[in-house]
Amino acid sequence: MTAVFDAIVIGAGHNGLTTANYLARGGMKVCVLERRHVVGGAAVSEEFHPGFRNSVASYVVSLLRPEVVRDLELTRYGYEPLLLNNSLYLDSRGDYLLLNGDEAHDRAQFGRYSARDYDAYLAFEESVAVVGELLASQWLREPPKLHGGGIGDLLSALRLGLGARRLDADQRWRLMQFFLGAPETIIDRWFESDKVKAMVAAHIMPANFAPLSQPGASLAMLHHAVGEIDGRKGAWGIVRGGMGGITSAMAASARDRGVEIRTQAPVQRILVAHGKVRGIRLASGEEIAAPVVAANTEPKRTLLEFLGEEYLPEAFVRDLRAFRQESASLRINLALSGLPRFAALGGEGAGPEHEATITFIESKEHLDAAYRSARAGEPASPPIIEAVVPSVIDDTLTDAEGTHVMSLLCKYMPYDLADGRHWDTEKPRVLEDILGWVERFVPNLREILVATQCLTPLDLERDFGLPRGDICHGRMEPDQLFSMRPHPDAAQYATPMPGLYLCGAGSHPGGGVTGAPGYNAARRILKDRR
Repeated sequence: MTAVFDAIVIGAGHNGLTTANYLARGGMKVCVLERRHVVGGAAVSEEFHPGFRNSVASYVVSLLRPEVVRDLELTRYGYEPLLLNNSLYLDSRGDYLLLNGDEAHDRAQFGRYSARDYDAYLAFEESVAVVGELLASQWLREPPKLHGGGIGDLLSALRLGLGARRLDADQRWRLMQFFLGAPETIIDRWFESDKVKAMVAAHIMPANFAPLSQPGASLAMLHHAVGEIDGRKGAWGIVRGGMGGITSAMAASARDRGVEIRTQAPVQRILVAHGKVRGIRLASGEEIAAPVVAANTEPKRTLLEFLGEEYLPEAFVRDLRAFRQESASLRINLALSGLPRFAALGGEGAGPEHEATITFIESKEHLDAAYRSARAGEPASPPIIEAVVPSVIDDTLTDAEGTHVMSLLCKYMPYDLADGRHWDTEKPRVLEDILGWVERFVPNLREILVATQCLTPLDLERDFGLPRGDICHGRMEPDQLFSMRPHPDAAQYATPMPGLYLCGAGSHPGGGVTGAPGYNAARRILKDRR
């Protein structure tokens, strides 16, 4: 073996870099191995066309834990979030909601569709915030073991139970609704306007692959409440220079703590001797020794391919194979020679609609239709799209004045296409279909379109290791969260193989650019080491 470390981290995504930083802070000699030519995983900025850069995969920030930002001194290393102060919801009929947080303005926007939905929305948001805060309080805590746990697991369960007990009866009911109820029931209980119902339905879409009738799918709504930027609760934004600004800051912080980071170093195998981890073998054949390996790669690949099922209990392997993975996501980056103009709002220059998260959704029924289409192996047509134009508030993303980039997250797009079709041949047709749909909202799209980058679910798997294109490494549903993510015997980050740990989105608390899985895994490793 050519090198010896105290710990090896597989994957230089944001969770892997978080783990490496905290292990180094704990006095360990750490090596991070990254398959690609650049650090960042799915939180990466790249030039996708000459003169145009963007957050290629993940594209908005809110959920990154302030503790991680503080401890790793990310601001000192260049991390700079920029707020998106507005939200825009459009449909092809020309109706829209443009919200900016000003009560008088937003009440008037809601009032075009309902006399009561604005007050209902305020009450709904308060309910979501209370329940979301309870769940977020557990993000930086190791989930308790379902069986055979010790005093620490008991205390962890008690903390969660005490938090729930502090809720009043109505709040506890809302908590159970979010965990077990169907989104359509919640939406119809709170709101009367079809436009507002569509807006709220869109909140379950980004990380989910579920219809509004699916029990437990409402949990995704809570992500809109638990995030924060610079202490502003519920805020969403972009990062100056793209999402790679997070991971490049994490990498710089790690290097200053003595972490060795190697790119273009794909791992082939996790090595075992005498019943415990002894290091890894790279695809080049080089072996690197360490008694601890923390994998930021998704759980199935980590345990069944890199390690090998022969080292794991048979029942564990069967359960892990059943871990559900797919988010039906397709990402498009657009290089634009000018500013997109929205037909519903008019105007020539940049307006509040450009400094917004922009959602194209027809109705809540549109979401269910898109889901059914994808389930049948057909890309949704029209898709539901969440978009941002980050270059309006970050002029570092393009070289020429007046040019822009635009990010599109398109749902639902299946990994498996019907009738044996393949994404490599279907991508041009689907891309053209999506651009044609966007053109109905942005009529000047074709005249300003310079170039496109389209990442299908298959591309997301091949390029970023996202299984079946799953941006969360595993579906975020009640039976795959907390003490069951990805399996009760690996939910505390340590796996059945001594020395092997999970530190990625496939572990608690799941997907999103949070840093929480990496933070928690590092704490478990340091605790076990002591």
